[in-house]
Amino acid sequence: MTSLRSALRSCALAAAVGSVAVAALAAPAAGSPPADDVRPASASAAALTQKVSVPAYFYPGATWDQLTGGGNRVGLAIANPYNGPGTGDTQYTQAIQRARSAGITVIGYVATGYFGTTGITTRSGSTDPAEWMRQIKSDVDTWYRLYGSSGLGGIFFDEALSRCGAGNVDVNRYIELRSYVEQRHGAASTVVDNPGTGVEECYTAAADTLVTFEGSDASYRSHRPQSWEARVPADRIWHMVYASPDESTLRTAVSLSKQRNAGHVYITPDTIADGNPWDTLPPASYWNTQLSLAAAP
Repeated sequence: MTSLRSALRSCALAAAVGSVAVAALAAPAAGSPPADDVRPASASAAALTQKVSVPAYFYPGATWDQLTGGGNRVGLAIANPYNGPGTGDTQYTQAIQRARSAGITVIGYVATGYFGTTGITTRSGSTDPAEWMRQIKSDVDTWYRLYGSSGLGGIFFDEALSRCGAGNVDVNRYIELRSYVEQRHGAASTVVDNPGTGVEECYTAAADTLVTFEGSDASYRSHRPQSWEARVPADRIWHMVYASPDESTLRTAVSLSKQRNAGHVYITPDTIADGNPWDTLPPASYWNTQLSLAAAP
């Protein structure tokens, strides 16, 4: 694992990244849409079965083996060798192959840098949206060149914007990326966008799944989803929660995620203290409890 070029971001926090491969904890460039009032959970929401989908920002080894052992109770796993595809690694090749054989879809991490709107630059130092688009598409192609034959199942676009933009300028960039992945690398490819916060409904055209919450357990308690999230199939929504310290708080968070129609969920006791709450999996008891809770109606 090598050092990163970007900083962790959340809606209320910007922390320097250490020497791990980690996604940016997302904050939208232009602010997030206001949360809508959400009706109480229906009986069908309470009966929701989920997949545990994991930001697997750790090197292949025992932790990836633990993840793969979850079998088809795990839905998606984000591979992230170096804040992107890197240059190829046989350990990742083998991890992706084993995960696919276990029924898990591995998707590759690609940063979109809010398309330069917050001052984040491409690797060449540009904030130009056109340069970002070129870099992003190149990273997508690199993922498939290195790992497509190993069973890579799609792409995870991090640092995603959350507003449609004037004339849909912002969302259209992500729609273009989705089309690029599907047309160039197969219509079955899974595309995930991670704004990490509530997004305008136009973004449902930009991805198969949207990460509409990424943050701490404390902030998740008061999270208010956008009203459209209750109307879409649950597998369109993914919530990632860190700093949920024990199995009691885990149970509460899973229950809330079901009420909020999140078909994909990941909850961990890990914290942002070391700059990366996604650099391990929970202890075995916590992990197995989460898998069971998510799968239960």
